[in-house]
This record gives sequence, C-alpha cells and structure tokens, in this order.
Amino acid sequence: MTAVSAPSRALKLRQHTADLHDNIDKSIMEKDPFASVDNYVQFLSLQYHFLKDVAALYEHSELSEHIDDLVARRRLSLLEQDFIDLRRKLPTITLNPLVDNTTDLATALGWLYVVEGSKVGAAMLGKQVQVRLQYNGDFAARYLAGPGAGRGSAWRHLVQLIDNIELSDKQEQALINGARQAFSRFQLYQAHVYS
Repeated sequence: MTAVSAPSRALKLRQHTADLHDNIDKSIMEKDPFASVDNYVQFLSLQYHFLKDVAALYEHSELSEHIDDLVARRRLSLLEQDFIDLRRKLPTITLNPLVDNTTDLATALGWLYVVEGSKVGAAMLGKQVQVRLQYNGDFAARYLAGPGAGRGSAWRHLVQLIDNIELSDKQEQALINGARQAFSRFQLYQAHVYS
C-alpha cells in the first residue's frame, strides 16, 4: 500500500485562491493593457495602487527574519521610473494600506505570496509590452522586466519558505486569509482604476 502525501502548503494556498487569481487575470487581459499607451498607463496605475498598498511588507521585521533579500525584492521604484519615462504623473493614493509592520507573520506571508507571485506573470506581460509598444527594461517597462534571471529562484525560495515554516492551524488559516485579502484588495483597485 502506497502512502498518499498531502499537498504542500503552497499548493493548498494556490488552490484556495485560484478563483480570485483567475478572475483577476481574465479581467486584466480583457482591458487589453498593451493596445495603447493610455491602456498601458491604466495598467501601471493599477499596479502602482497595489504596490503602494503593500510597501510595508518589504520592511516587515518578522518577514525579513525569514527572507534575507526582502528589501531587494521591492519593485515600486521601477514602477515609478516607468511613469517618469512615460511623462505621466503618479496616481493619487486615497486608501490607507491594510498591511503594516504589525501585521502578523502568517497574514503578511499570505499577502507577500500574492505580490511576489505577480512577478512570475510579469515576465510574460513584459514580452507582450515589448512586442506591442516597444517598451523594455530600459524604458517604460522596468516594472515588468523586473530582476530578470533571479525571478524564478526568488519565487522558489518563497514557496519553500511557505511549505517549511512552522505554522499552527490558526496561522495556516491566516496565511490563506491574507492571500485572499490581497487578491480582493487588488480587485478593489481594479474597480477604482477602471471605473
């Protein structure tokens, strides 16, 4: 008789957020973000609202104990440079962030899972923006180009952390809730930017 191993925590997290993730992916692509410069700026505005909202994650003291390159993973400055390249003003932030340095570790890790996971999709979007608008990692698509080669290993490191960190049942639920909150928050910004 063979033992059936339980799915990894990261896989369970993915399963518990798949509905929100799929909905976001579809709705972003329906807006055809690379059809024009204006569409692209709207897309960047959405990213900006969300990244400003989660900026505190990259200074979160408990997360930084587990992720030594946490500060280096930030992409907000790349996004701000894209706005400068395009000679557009940064969007005005109207909502207070939901996460800060006092957010519990498991919830913060759930949020970080969503933010860092978006980098994986950004690689594909970066190729599209290069083909359709001729922007790249040197001009107007720095945010999507991101760190380049290190993206995959940084993601694998985070997934390993999620799978291996010691969490109670309550914390496991907080991890899932945090990720779902992050996706829901992104949807709120989608509704705002595309209203």
